[in-house]
Amino acid sequence: MRMRAPLSLSRRQLLGSATACLIAPLCPARAADRNYELAPVERAPGVWMIEGAREVFSRQNGGAIVNIALLETPKGAVVIDTGSTGGMGAAIRAFADQRLGGVAMVLNTHHHPDHWFGNAAFEDCPLLAPAPAIAACTQYGGDFAASLYAILGSWMSGTRPLPARQPTAEGPLEVGGRKLVLRQMAGHTLADLVVIDQATGTLIASDMLFLDRAPSLPDADYDRWLAGLDQLARLSPSGTIPGHGPFHRDGAALAQTRAYLTATRARLDLAAQTGLTRIEAMSAGPAPEFAHLGANPEEYIRSVVQRWPDHETTALPVIGGA
Repeated sequence: MRMRAPLSLSRRQLLGSATACLIAPLCPARAADRNYELAPVERAPGVWMIEGAREVFSRQNGGAIVNIALLETPKGAVVIDTGSTGGMGAAIRAFADQRLGGVAMVLNTHHHPDHWFGNAAFEDCPLLAPAPAIAACTQYGGDFAASLYAILGSWMSGTRPLPARQPTAEGPLEVGGRKLVLRQMAGHTLADLVVIDQATGTLIASDMLFLDRAPSLPDADYDRWLAGLDQLARLSPSGTIPGHGPFHRDGAALAQTRAYLTATRARLDLAAQTGLTRIEAMSAGPAPEFAHLGANPEEYIRSVVQRWPDHETTALPVIGGA
C-alpha cells in the first residue's frame, strides 16, 4: 500500500491528519487552567522527558499530548519536539533556560503539529527537521493552525506556525560534546526522525513508537512503518522515549506498535472485503485487544475516516481504462 504523502493531501484529509481527533470534545477551559504544568523527569543522565497525556487533543488537556525530550549539554539543551502550542513551547523553553543552561538546538521529528507548534518560543535557536517535514510544515502550517484553534480555543493564543529552517542529515551529530545519532525513517509519516543518545543508549523514537496510546494512522504507510520497526528492533537501547506513552526499558512499545498496525490493517482490510461501509467499519470499533488504549476509540475512528479508501482499493482493485 502506498503512503499518502502530506503534499498530496486534500484539504479535508489534511485537517483530519493535523489533529488527534476530528470529534474531540470542545469543553470550555477556565482561565486558570491555561498554564502548562509540565513535569520533566530525568530518565537517564542528562536525558529529560516531559510525558504527554495519552489522549486526543481537547480543551481539557490544552494539547499537551506529546512526549518531549531534552538532552543536556554544556552549551544548552537539545530539545526534541516543542509541543502543540506557543504556550507549551514557552513552558518547555523556560525549563531549559532555568535548569539546563539554555537551548543549543531544536529538532522536530516530523510534520504533525503537536510536535512543532511550540517552535516560536525557540525562534532564536537552530531549528532542524527532515527536509520533507519542513516542506509539509511550510505548506500546511496555516491549515494545521486553523484546525487546532477550532479544537483548543484560547490554549492556542499567540501560537504561530514556525517551521524548522535547516534540514537534518542521517548519521552522527555532536552538540556541545554530546554525541547523537540521527536516523531518518518513514512510515508514521513521509519523514520520521529518530534520535539515539550515545552517552546513555537512550532511544528517542518519536511517533515511530507508541505505548499504551493508540497510534495515529492517517498519514501512515503500513509497509514502511513495519520495515522501520524491523530496523528499530536491531537496536539495543537502554531505555526508550516513545512519541506518546511512558518511558520504558524493554521492547514494549515496539511490540505493541507492531501488533496494533498489523491488527488494524487486517481488521480494516477484512471489513472492506466483507463489503462493510465506512460507517459500519467505524461502528465495529478497534480490535478488542486494543480498545483499552489511550485515545481509542477516537484514533480508530479517525483512521477509518482517513484511510478507508485505501482499504477499499486493496479489497476491490480499480481496473484502469485503456
